[in-house]
Amino acid sequence: MSLQNSTNHVPVVRTTPTLAVGGAILDEDGRETLITEAMVQTACQECDKNWVNPEKQD
Repeated sequence: MSLQNSTNHVPVVRTTPTLAVGGAILDEDGRETLITEAMVQTACQECDKNWVNPEKQD
């Protein structure tokens, strides 16, 4: 069973989605924006929406 097809989804609820998770993004002016849990979750949801299974090879 692949991880993408797993039906054992466990919802994770973060009580502080704006809390920084330990990383940052630098913009073109060198300003730092802390990466939050909400940003990570949004990115993961976008990846899930755009996931394409590779074609099977014989």
